[in-house]
Amino acid sequence: MKTNNRITRSVLIGAATLAAVALTPPAEGAFPMNIETVLIEAPNSIANAPDPATTYGAVGYDYYIGKYEITQEQWKDFLNAAAKTDTHGLWNNSMDYNGYSGITRTGAPGSYVYGITSGYEKRPVVFVSLLSAKRFCNWLTNQALSGGVSNDTETGVYNMGVANGVRDPDEWQKAGVVALPTNDEWYKAAYYDPNKSGGAGYYTHSTTGAGKPGGDVMDNDRANYANSYRSDPNGGNWTYYLNPVGFYEDYAGAYGAVDMTGNVWEWTDNPYNPSSRVVRGAAFNSNVLTLAADRSGSYNMYDDELNFLGFRVASLAPIPEPSTYGVIGGALVGLLCLVRRKRRAVAP
Repeated sequence: MKTNNRITRSVLIGAATLAAVALTPPAEGAFPMNIETVLIEAPNSIANAPDPATTYGAVGYDYYIGKYEITQEQWKDFLNAAAKTDTHGLWNNSMDYNGYSGITRTGAPGSYVYGITSGYEKRPVVFVSLLSAKRFCNWLTNQALSGGVSNDTETGVYNMGVANGVRDPDEWQKAGVVALPTNDEWYKAAYYDPNKSGGAGYYTHSTTGAGKPGGDVMDNDRANYANSYRSDPNGGNWTYYLNPVGFYEDYAGAYGAVDMTGNVWEWTDNPYNPSSRVVRGAAFNSNVLTLAADRSGSYNMYDDELNFLGFRVASLAPIPEPSTYGVIGGALVGLLCLVRRKRRAVAP
């Protein structure tokens, strides 16, 4: 009996300790989802030369860019946190469109619940406007800086009430801030190779690949374009237009970012004209000529939510992995259940 009491007291002490930790707000810098990034360096803060063919790609500071495009699963988690009412139209009916997107919505304004159809989790999110992508960046930033408390989408590196959310250069310098990459940031991460044979320079495509033929080579083994549907398990009876992110991992760019050629066009933070922004990388339905570094496009930042438009994020610091508080909470529940079993075992 005394032994059982000692065990129970020990378990209760452990549970209390875990509870104290679990109830402590996460430290600043804890992001709500895992977004893997790669480092794009500028040694000694000296800008690399721009691509002579396009004048793009010169960046004179270190930064990080998403290794992968933001996925539908990540967008679903964002919606469940920040779009219970969905004042800003972060979800639309097209996001539940077979072949492209599988994000579902049920409930009523104020209590919307978002789910995802099996098979779409790791495919890039599409049907996202530029303004929605910026709100996602603000939300990530505010989640990190508030320790997981704030679901604000309107302020941060983008003030959505001013000038359509132009990147604030002062906010951008703060730790924990996430934004869309600029045209130059995106271009350098995709095409530049500081260790290119014959001297630092640019490839035609972002498909260098470790130990693979250089990024001046293109075929359907390297990217999803020209309706190749290479993720189809049915030998030609395609199910999905979009490949899961990382499908062409062997053909990443020189810095390690994946799928910057094909799959979906990606928003950048650069204006094409007052109402449109530059997109890069081409998509699943692009022809081979459109995949080249000297090709880009532009879409309306207000209205264009299309089946081939997605994005990835950038930051000046690596994006930390999500906090482990959910794991701690699970351990706490397990310990308390153990206490109850112990007490039942010694009951008269």
